[in-house]
Amino acid sequence: MKNIILCIIGAVGIAALVLIIINMRNLSTQSDTLSAFIDREDERYAEAQKKENEFIEDGAIVGEIYEIKSTKAVSDAYVNGQDPSGLSEEDKKTYEIAVKCFEEATRGKDTIYDKELGIYEWMCKNIEHSGDASTRAVLSGENYPMDTPYGVLNSKTAVCVGYATTFRLFMNMLGLECHIPHTDSHSWDLVKLDDDQWYYVDIYFSVNSSSKNPDYTYFNMNEIVASEQGSTVAALPKANGRKYQYATMKAEDAKDIYKIPKRYKKAVDDKDYFFSLRFKEDPSEDEVKMCTFLTEAVNNRLRETEPEKYSEIYSNGKWYRDENDKFVFAVYINDNSDSSELDTKSEEVKKMRKLLDRIFGTTTGYDPFSSDEDMEGMTDGEYTFPDEAA
Repeated sequence: MKNIILCIIGAVGIAALVLIIINMRNLSTQSDTLSAFIDREDERYAEAQKKENEFIEDGAIVGEIYEIKSTKAVSDAYVNGQDPSGLSEEDKKTYEIAVKCFEEATRGKDTIYDKELGIYEWMCKNIEHSGDASTRAVLSGENYPMDTPYGVLNSKTAVCVGYATTFRLFMNMLGLECHIPHTDSHSWDLVKLDDDQWYYVDIYFSVNSSSKNPDYTYFNMNEIVASEQGSTVAALPKANGRKYQYATMKAEDAKDIYKIPKRYKKAVDDKDYFFSLRFKEDPSEDEVKMCTFLTEAVNNRLRETEPEKYSEIYSNGKWYRDENDKFVFAVYINDNSDSSELDTKSEEVKKMRKLLDRIFGTTTGYDPFSSDEDMEGMTDGEYTFPDEAA
């Protein structure tokens, strides 16, 4: 009986041992399976993250209808001094107009920064915003795309993609790296200058519809300034440049912030729509805060004391740090009275008003040419029109 019991115990022990071994093998298999699964998930996540962070530039669609198109063949031909005859027909046309405009914008400019600034100002002054959401501009019976350099430089009309691709082409022609950051509804530029630093440029928002004076707030922005404008893109290099910010390049040395009001008055009177001051000593925290409200205070004082002269003056101030970490305060001034407003007191306007009255009759409603008092002193015989000549 004792032997039987021992045999049974032994059999049970062997069975348990076998079960333990089997379970261990199963656990090992499950562990391997789990590890393989985790590895696959990690790879899948990494791929998904890579795609999420992948930045598509050429071929991207902005505003649902405007495409960012490459002009590398054009800029490469210019930089390498190649014969453009080998380009496609469209690229040859782009090359021809781009070289003409590029040389006009950079004429007399020596440094990379001066050439970049010349291009920026030329585009702001010569290329207007599109007035609608169409894809093409019509000029002298020709249809031009407003989102490509060829169409933009011929029609002098652009949407944001047109400004961005044209500026990128010009920067590439300078031999500079340039990207086009974009969202679903807007695009701008990111350029690397010869200080080996990146800067944001947004010409679309720089163009002032009421005057030809660019809004330099949007020129050579660094990451801090651009983030205030919503113009940063994480997938692209960071814009950490300080040297070539417009405010730091133009800054005049000043003892303290109390020099700002007099400098402001001079800028307005001289029709200088921008100035910036670099302070020898760092301003206090309270002085920095005070300058935030200073431009508003000056605007109000000007309108109150001389409303006829300054009623259309608006400005804003912004703090910067230069490459030496010095404080710079910049003031951007907009004078809407400096737009293409009609001088209703000119002799030409008076003559046109008289002609309109003669042909269409007088008006008691709104008349953009003049008010009744502008016509005082005029006589019917003051002007002779062609069809009245003997």
